[in-house]
Amino acid sequence: LLLLPLFSISQQVSITPAHFPGDQTISNIVGLTQDINGFIWIADANNGLFKYDGNHLTSYKTDANNLNSISASRLECVYADTKGNIWTGSFQNGLERFDPETETFTHFQHSNSDPSSIRSDSVRAILEDNDGILWVGTANGLDRLEIKTGKFTHINNKSEDGLTLSREHVRTLYKDKEGTIWIGCGSPFTADDPDSSLGGLYKLDQGTGKITRYKHNAKDARSLIDNRVRAIYEDSRGVFWVGTSGDGLHIMDRKNGI
Repeated sequence: LLLLPLFSISQQVSITPAHFPGDQTISNIVGLTQDINGFIWIADANNGLFKYDGNHLTSYKTDANNLNSISASRLECVYADTKGNIWTGSFQNGLERFDPETETFTHFQHSNSDPSSIRSDSVRAILEDNDGILWVGTANGLDRLEIKTGKFTHINNKSEDGLTLSREHVRTLYKDKEGTIWIGCGSPFTADDPDSSLGGLYKLDQGTGKITRYKHNAKDARSLIDNRVRAIYEDSRGVFWVGTSGDGLHIMDRKNGI
């Protein structure tokens, strides 16, 4: 029994920098994901998309002479779906799907003449649900993409919370173990979000379509500390974590909404 504490000593953690080739510039990593083949994909806010195999780095940048190249180098997020496709969201050039087998990009951009196009070309978050539907968070609310048809559905039901969501800066998307979609909103930049009434955490019940909003209330100590939600996570024990600006780390009771 006296020897048992020896086995409980934490292992020392070390961080090993990834050394990239000298001619490859990665300056501002805004997203990481791993595909079904184990490759790491890196979204850079200045230099486009990269694939890393642990030794070599492959760069994907805009090529004016190639319509199948990525359309933007200023990325906001990257996501690998269950079929092996890589999705990227850019600051102002829409959503893109990259097929690693054909090395081609498919572009999804807003069109004023097409109501089924993406609602905004500023894409901040991407998520695939259990049914293979792609959810896209933009600077003007949430979209659902039917991948087979390439048609977008804008999520904005007639409830007060639903109408507010259609105006939100969506910053993060998360699917919990029950399949509920959670949407973290609120621009971190004052200049981007002059309307202080926006922001907060939203819950989307896919079965009923109901949208519920949770936001800061100065009179309620059990509400969000801040309406700028940037991180959502459900751990292995089912504890639901929400991270916001303003020193805001929360454990959420989803049943009671506190």
